[in-house]
Amino acid sequence: MNGGPAGSEAAASRARWQPLAAAALLLALAAWFVLPACRGLFNPDEGRYAEIPREMLATGDWVIPRLNGLVYIEKPPLQYWASAISEAVFGRNEWAARLYTALCSVATVLVTFLLTRMCFGRAAGWRAAVMLGSSLLFVLLGQQLTLDMGLTLWMTVTFAGFCAAQRAQGGRRRMFMLLAWAGTAAAFLTKGLVAGVLPVLALVAYSALRRDFTPWRRLEPLRGVPLFFALSLPWFVLIQHRLPEFFNFFFVREHFQRYLTRIEDRYQPWWFFIPVLVAGCLPWLWPALRALATGWRAQTPRADFDLRRFSWLWCAVVFVFFSASDSKLIPYLLPLFPQLALLMATLPAESLQRDLKRTAWLMVVLGGITLAGAVALPWLLHDPARAPLFIGIRWPLAGMSVCLLAGGLVVLRLRGEIAPVAAAGGAGYAAFLCVVWAAIAVAPLYSGSTLVPQLPPALLQGVRAGDVPVYSVGTYDQSLTFYLEHPVTLVEWRGELDFGLSLAPQDFIPGVEDFELSWRAGGQALAVVEPRTYARLQADGLPMVLRASAPKHLIVSRQ
Repeated sequence: MNGGPAGSEAAASRARWQPLAAAALLLALAAWFVLPACRGLFNPDEGRYAEIPREMLATGDWVIPRLNGLVYIEKPPLQYWASAISEAVFGRNEWAARLYTALCSVATVLVTFLLTRMCFGRAAGWRAAVMLGSSLLFVLLGQQLTLDMGLTLWMTVTFAGFCAAQRAQGGRRRMFMLLAWAGTAAAFLTKGLVAGVLPVLALVAYSALRRDFTPWRRLEPLRGVPLFFALSLPWFVLIQHRLPEFFNFFFVREHFQRYLTRIEDRYQPWWFFIPVLVAGCLPWLWPALRALATGWRAQTPRADFDLRRFSWLWCAVVFVFFSASDSKLIPYLLPLFPQLALLMATLPAESLQRDLKRTAWLMVVLGGITLAGAVALPWLLHDPARAPLFIGIRWPLAGMSVCLLAGGLVVLRLRGEIAPVAAAGGAGYAAFLCVVWAAIAVAPLYSGSTLVPQLPPALLQGVRAGDVPVYSVGTYDQSLTFYLEHPVTLVEWRGELDFGLSLAPQDFIPGVEDFELSWRAGGQALAVVEPRTYARLQADGLPMVLRASAPKHLIVSRQ
């Protein structure tokens, strides 16, 4: 209980700042949910993960996912279902397609806040929420339509439920542990076996390092395992019944072969995730380095569950597991960021204060570098096709530099448990949203959203009615089918649709020469081509009318 002048002064200070903090939080949330509507879907992930739900709604088949009209079973369907519901309620648009990802990111921050507050107190909970919600990688992936934010939410639910169960008793322990099982099932329905592999590896590492096997006796398997299968098994049974090839493709190829071989052509060196982690945790580089350097040490008596050490092991397992794989992508590291935020938020007060000062100076340096980049940008652009688009990121760069410089200078003047973290987090969050602003300027390079509005309405109506076929020659724009609201016929391109095409070979034209024969013989049709393919077809004398153009793709019609 606080008493005396010091306690009264602290209470008055909190009361004075609470309205401002509430207004800032509401503004941050408003920006978070408005920005997803401001740019077209980027290739390849955003186009793919918006189109699959659209096709679910169009076909009425919620069991077998389809992409471009072809069977596409690389991932389970939970996010597809959620996005399809969003598109059914809010319409077929970018905001509805990205809504689930945005909600998952906010929910991940909330779960991290609740667990940290429960175990370490209110101030630590707020610090963890701010640090996670303003980390560069978390901000950018929270605004992008991928599966990794959904996976991160449900794995964080698994982590939080398990950790809370270690501190609870009786019915509350059972409730928290069943929450962890439900989170694992949702994560499994989002991205497969990794949902169970990573938590088990983290727990094995914890028991080996701590020599404590008590957590294994608190797993509630007699209730948890049936709950897991009740939530996750029905879809697997249904799809295996309808598609006998499912088990081999999904489990053997998409899990073991993808992890152990270079089948996906996503090979990166073993150190690939080191710079990803360093850049991804900005502006919190210094507290992140300290947390990772010290978090492995024991923090509690052996009889108690050591949440900080388990958090550190969770981070280590995620990092090492994906670093060992032959298939690496930047978003794979996202599931360790909530645990890293918890570790940073619970650092000793003196260490954290020192690291916040270093964070402030780092923000000032980064702000200066960004400002210099904004000034020098015109002299750095040499490609005449891309320069007019990239020059549009000057204002976002300037905005980022202002946020970082101002935020760093403010943090240098603040004291307290929360205020410096809030100032650094707010400035970092605003700065990184400027990256999303910059993405709007360059969207024509990475999205098919600018092509479809250029088509005559009558022609577009014919495409959507199925009267005008669309060919995609030697390329495949993942986002274009979402805007066309209709699949395309692939010509001389298989890519990740190879499995689906093997089940429907009639939907594929193997060579450009075969396409030219179909094009000359048919009525009205459209073709999506790259500029170099367009030049080649022109040289062959193919009749074409240019209907839409973007830097990477053109749309031509036969008539």
